[in-house]
Amino acid sequence: MVAGGGVLGSQIAFQCAYAGLKTTIWLRSADSVQRAKKKLDALKESYSQTIAACKYGKMNYLGAFDTVGKQVTEADFDLYQNKTDTVMDNIIFETDMEKAVSGQSFIIESISENMDTKKEFYNNLNKYVSNDAVIATNTSSFLPSDFKDIIDNSERFIAVHFANNIWIANIAEIMGHSGTSEETVQKAKAFANRINMIPSIIRKEQKGYILNSLLIPFLLSALKLWAGEVASSSDIDKTWKLSTASKYGPFEIMDTVGINTVYAVVVTSPSANQEGTIENLIAEKLRKMLESGSRFYS
Repeated sequence: MVAGGGVLGSQIAFQCAYAGLKTTIWLRSADSVQRAKKKLDALKESYSQTIAACKYGKMNYLGAFDTVGKQVTEADFDLYQNKTDTVMDNIIFETDMEKAVSGQSFIIESISENMDTKKEFYNNLNKYVSNDAVIATNTSSFLPSDFKDIIDNSERFIAVHFANNIWIANIAEIMGHSGTSEETVQKAKAFANRINMIPSIIRKEQKGYILNSLLIPFLLSALKLWAGEVASSSDIDKTWKLSTASKYGPFEIMDTVGINTVYAVVVTSPSANQEGTIENLIAEKLRKMLESGSRFYS
């Protein structure tokens, strides 16, 4: 079961279903279901485009399509496309948590990056989850130990963090808290392999894991230049891309991740609430973007 159908929640669910697992997506409302379905439809198209690009030599990466160590043939591309076309057969949408959790052995929480919202979710989850199910969080801002005291049998609680564009960047960062059992770590590793991810084991808790420990300071540096009116977002992106041969600039990355997620990360800094600081200015500008529904690029 995947809880949440946002940017990463929808990707995780789609990848699980693509790998052949019957996957339930738990969502709060019928409106959330409709929004998630639109994301899944877009993912179907993205998977198809990636397969086509690889088939015609424009791209050579198919890791999440279970091709590691294999010689890919023409017939394989037809198989990958067929799996993409039928992936929705493996997905169930559910707004009733008890029904969504029933019989599940692996649960991934990928709801909004808000401490109170996540705690409410886990308190409700405790009522229905089986004692031997692995509970994983995909949080990008918090540590597993932030929640372990409210989760029953917390030795089976762990973080499994996915990068955006999961079908291309197929890394799964696995991080337990001090009480996470080795059995849970191995189950999380096996699960990652099962859905064609490459597991990366983090040996002690680290905010931001590996990826975001590198990425967030980079994005914050770009936001400081933008909020301080040193340069426009487009010029910052252009400078980064042309100077480093990177495919995406920091503001393009933030549009993809979602302004709500970027805002949630920024406001975790104590200085974001101190008037006059650059972090506070960034938070205010992002908040206005959220209120207007705008992005850095239309």
